[in-house]
Amino acid sequence: MRCHPLLPSLTLLLFPVVSCQDSGTDSNPVALVRYAQSREVMGTFAEVMAFAADPDTAKKAVEAAYDRLADVNRRMSDYSDDSEIGRLNRQPAGEETVVSPETFFVLQKAMEVAKASGGAFDPTCRPLVQRWKHAGKENRLPEPHAIAATMQHVGWQKVTLDSHDRSVAVSVEGVQVDLGGIAKGYALDLAAAALKEAGAQSGLVNVGGDVIALGSQSGGRPWRIGMKHPFQPGLFRTLAVCDRAVATSGVQQRFQVIDGKRYSHIVDPRTGQPAEQAPAVTVIAPDGLTADAWATVFSVLTVEEGRAMIESLPEIEAMWIWGSADAVQTAESSGFAPYVAAD
Repeated sequence: MRCHPLLPSLTLLLFPVVSCQDSGTDSNPVALVRYAQSREVMGTFAEVMAFAADPDTAKKAVEAAYDRLADVNRRMSDYSDDSEIGRLNRQPAGEETVVSPETFFVLQKAMEVAKASGGAFDPTCRPLVQRWKHAGKENRLPEPHAIAATMQHVGWQKVTLDSHDRSVAVSVEGVQVDLGGIAKGYALDLAAAALKEAGAQSGLVNVGGDVIALGSQSGGRPWRIGMKHPFQPGLFRTLAVCDRAVATSGVQQRFQVIDGKRYSHIVDPRTGQPAEQAPAVTVIAPDGLTADAWATVFSVLTVEEGRAMIESLPEIEAMWIWGSADAVQTAESSGFAPYVAAD
């Protein structure tokens, strides 16, 4: 379920379109200072931008946002033995690990999405992800019996959360948690909040192609976010958003090549096999956590299943892209079209 693309699938485009409505940002032109920084964070490339009344405020806001991104990575990375998730994954079955409020919140949300998606999202899929990563290095498919054995250590129901003391435990030895399909989105939310708390009037956080837009650009203009074409260079669509998060997931983001065939880094927790649905799914949601998690879900479900499910999810919109460079096919939720910018 990991989604840490090295090349962003969403591109920030800074030129005007129609004004945002009800964005909470003053639509009258105001002389604001823009400050932006690009860095490597959370295993990928990030860009943070702030508009504020003066240069010092804008710079402090950007630094505050990066602090929150680093904090989430420090707590929730499954690659670090010193993180809270790293400690949890080393604990024997039945032993409790007390985690921070931030990590506990993300775990709770992960369980909610797992249940709502019928297991298409599962924060315990790390053993499967590791199995397929190892297969990619060896350039051979995992044996069916190896997948079946690994599946015994996967299942979100095998994780117990106790809200009284924020403790977490797993019920089966070998179960490991991976928040890669949701933690980056949560980090976007905290970074956007940090921008605002530090005095930014508006801003944007882009981590590995997942984006959250705080308010609008100067003058009330929406942020323009370019969706990269999954089959060829250039953009497929341009989105115009204010106070929204946008996340893209799919096969083109990160993959293994085994015997000449490309396999997605996203594994279907229900089958143990790499997702083979739409090569690109873009989700627009009110917050980064929601956008990130459901982009993963819709990469696992079929397009038909995803379209049926999304209509019952408030304020979440999505576009699916599949086919080939010569025969591109798309589908979108009923409320996606208003976010597409006119050329």
